Amino acid sequence: MPKVKNITKKQHYIPQVYLRGFSPEYIDKNNEIPLSRYTVYCHDLTKEAQSYKPVPIKSVCYKNYLYEVTGHDGEIVLPNHLEKFFSVMEKMFSEYRHKLERKVFIKEKYTTNSFLKQEEKLFWITYILIQILRMPQVLENAEQVGLETWKEELTNKQAQNIARFFCLPFFKEMTEGNKETMLFDSLFEPMKNMSFGIGVDVQERIVTSDKPVFVYSKDFPCEEYGKIIFPISSQICLFMFGNEDKKKQRKNFLFPIDEGHREEIIKSMSVSAFEKIYSNHIFDKKERKYIKEIMKNREGSK
Repeated sequence: MPKVKNITKKQHYIPQVYLRGFSPEYIDKNNEIPLSRYTVYCHDLTKEAQSYKPVPIKSVCYKNYLYEVTGHDGEIVLPNHLEKFFSVMEKMFSEYRHKLERKVFIKEKYTTNSFLKQEEKLFWITYILIQILRMPQVLENAEQVGLETWKEELTNKQAQNIARFFCLPFFKEMTEGNKETMLFDSLFEPMKNMSFGIGVDVQERIVTSDKPVFVYSKDFPCEEYGKIIFPISSQICLFMFGNEDKKKQRKNFLFPIDEGHREEIIKSMSVSAFEKIYSNHIFDKKERKYIKEIMKNREGSK
């Protein structure tokens, strides 16, 4: 890859600002540790191995020049274009996470039926969609579709460029009817009428993975997803309920996370993960048991 001045080489598909929320250093809000030194514990699902020493978050979940597009001669064009848009989204993520942190520990909020404001709900839906679309596996699938569609007319580099233009809506204005808008809307529509539940864990044992959005639906495509689970930090997890689950829940509420919820979160992250689960702690016997149960099912479904 040709060198371009001031370009970001290591481009993280799971943002560092996101992973900081699952870092043991994040728990102490008064610490003075540089952001670059935040760490996470890693559980490797493929090796069934738990790390007993935390690793720097800057060293995980990245690929070199992942979001760059190239010209005819392989030169990078629009350097850091997508990285700049992601940095805006990530700054907003930090701000909206702080909004939640300021109110999730107020016990009186457990009885409200309108915990999240409308603009908060719209942000979290949008952030989740962008997180899905920026994953390397999604971009690789889009590249493969392009190569199969245009066959010999398209080079691998051109397919990579098209995948980024098509999947990530930051290259041109989104207008009604264009392909980028249609893709975004196809993912947005099944989410827009789902119910929201924000779970808060006073034990700070919520985990995440290298694919942090769990989406369940009996059918794809669908009018509405069955459930979405998105851990926001070791203390906060977003649940979205659709279809039959929505009928059993309030529409927009805060609730305390118990051991049953922790089990559901860690199993959901184990199902959705590609290889790694991340946490602010070394897993105990119970947590390892949850992962082992899921891995048996994953192996059996291959």
